[in-house]
Amino acid sequence: MNPAIDLVVPVFNSPHHARACLRSIFTHADVPCRLIVVDDCSDDHTAGMLRELMAAAPDAVEARYLRNEQNLGYLRSVNRGIREGGAPVVVLVNSDTLLTPGALNRVLSGFGRDPKIGVINPVSNWANWTRIPFPDGANIYSLTDAVRRLGSGKLPDIRNASGFFFAMRRELIQDIGDFDEAYGFGYWEETDFCMRALAKGWRVVVDDSLYIFHHGWGSFQEEGRNENMRRNREIFMARWQKPFAEAEAWWKRNDPVKPLSGALERAFSAAPAAGMPNESRIRDRIEALRSGASPALREGAASGRPAERPRVIYVLPAVALYGGIISVLQVVNELILNGFDANIATYGRVDDEMFRMFPMYFRPWRFESMEQMVRCFPQCDLVVATAWETVYPVTALREMRPGLPAVYFVQDFEPDFYGDDRPDLAQLADRTYYLIADQIVKTRWLARKLKPYGGRVRRIPLGLNLDFFHDEGKPRPRQILSLARPTSARRNFPMVCEVYRRIHALRPDITLALYGGGIDPATLDFPVRYYGKLGEMREVARALNETLVLLDCSTFQGFGRPGLEAMACGAAAVLTREGGITQYAKHRWNCLLIDPEDPEDIVSALLEIVDNAPLRERLVANGKSTAADYATWLEGRRTAALFRELLGLAPPASDGGSGV
Repeated sequence: MNPAIDLVVPVFNSPHHARACLRSIFTHADVPCRLIVVDDCSDDHTAGMLRELMAAAPDAVEARYLRNEQNLGYLRSVNRGIREGGAPVVVLVNSDTLLTPGALNRVLSGFGRDPKIGVINPVSNWANWTRIPFPDGANIYSLTDAVRRLGSGKLPDIRNASGFFFAMRRELIQDIGDFDEAYGFGYWEETDFCMRALAKGWRVVVDDSLYIFHHGWGSFQEEGRNENMRRNREIFMARWQKPFAEAEAWWKRNDPVKPLSGALERAFSAAPAAGMPNESRIRDRIEALRSGASPALREGAASGRPAERPRVIYVLPAVALYGGIISVLQVVNELILNGFDANIATYGRVDDEMFRMFPMYFRPWRFESMEQMVRCFPQCDLVVATAWETVYPVTALREMRPGLPAVYFVQDFEPDFYGDDRPDLAQLADRTYYLIADQIVKTRWLARKLKPYGGRVRRIPLGLNLDFFHDEGKPRPRQILSLARPTSARRNFPMVCEVYRRIHALRPDITLALYGGGIDPATLDFPVRYYGKLGEMREVARALNETLVLLDCSTFQGFGRPGLEAMACGAAAVLTREGGITQYAKHRWNCLLIDPEDPEDIVSALLEIVDNAPLRERLVANGKSTAADYATWLEGRRTAALFRELLGLAPPASDGGSGV
């Protein structure tokens, strides 16, 4: 194979970004290319993942894995990768990007239009001078299509290109040299490169019909970032202050990407669909469904066959940092990586911090109310209800669109949430299991709970991001950690406090730790290490890697994500025996199961694990083996296969969802 393009991907940890990046390259490489991954002395988990992925590269991609035996920094890694190849075009690809369909072919055709084009930059949701909005309702595929349709395609000059997807003619590199390693670990080096190219008469352009997803801040570690940027800016300005100021002033006057940004905002605005009933009629229909007065659901084939990339929309009551919502966000990401045009619609609050914390390949459709959502719901091939209250608007939508397939993603048995306090809500939750026949559950326990309702229940185990949750191999202090959520009675926080008091009295040598919201450590009558709310998965994983034993004494767990996260991170687990958690939690094999209402039982189990090293080591080893079966990419591949089956579609020609 004679590669037309060398793709150079420098990696230093952040394996969750790198895995998705390489999967996108394997899926969308549409020209012969050489993939050169330069591992800048990442940790063992990242290095193992990279080797495994590169070994599974498709035939169209010549894969080379290079590892620095010591951390050389971003630019030395980049230059090593550039020198390793020999293709006429070189593309520097940050590990927190996703390649989009047709991208490499567009790059090649762009260079073919003018021999003086030295650098081509795409547009992206995270860039310097080529930034475009990521509108609500878009995902990487719909945004790629819209950019291709709405961009000018004229390759206008931009004068400064961002380094996240930096396409260069190799002839340019031979003319002006590599990236200047004076910039060390990165920042401003690509601008320096552009200034040198312009000084030699080369063009730096943007293809405003080419979109590349960029998460942002994912390619560098956060520590020391600001200081590195300050230092490199000083180096750059000492060399290029005047020509850069002129280029920046020109860009502010001419910004060639501005027309595209405006067109995208207009294209994705949520206007009411023509012919839809008004909001009062929708409200009446929803109330009728909630009261059980709905006629039998009409069964029939969907109008029209789904496109090659089926459109699936999950409905959430809100988008915020909760376990069940995180599960939905992850599976939507995975469906996108499996070739689906997937997204979320919500009529509640959207926490925009989620976009920073998670590499979300979409932006949810946001509606002001349940009624507006139903009235303006985007066209789709399949709609997925999540929490019980979303079933009613989904059912109203199906009444208006006969034959629209629907699935109910049931993550818990929600009638049990209300007990005797709110029997009306328990009844409404109970009724939802009759309204959508096709249901997905995580556990055999929940499948048994739903059996009397007569639906078609499929079990797809929960997906855990094992690139966040893994054992870092560091020494662990004698620490017990528990998730604290005082506002949720099921989390049994009073019992956690009682157990911690007893442990402290018996064994003051053991560190007691908590994470979660709503805690004031000063009000507790025992010493505690408090990690805070821990909004990001990496923060939870870090705490678990500093922990010997995780305690979950919830009175009930629909699945029990914290226990599985602990197993993946190499912490022993003491878990409740109540609910669907026994899907994976096996007493004295990978954890100890306790009675959540018996403090003596809980204290005894904790001390046994702390003091019995052989038992603890056995539980930890088996826990890691258990967690390996719950990868996000497995959940995504299984969900994609089910949806294709329900839509009557053949399996894809290639499995873009493979995690390896």
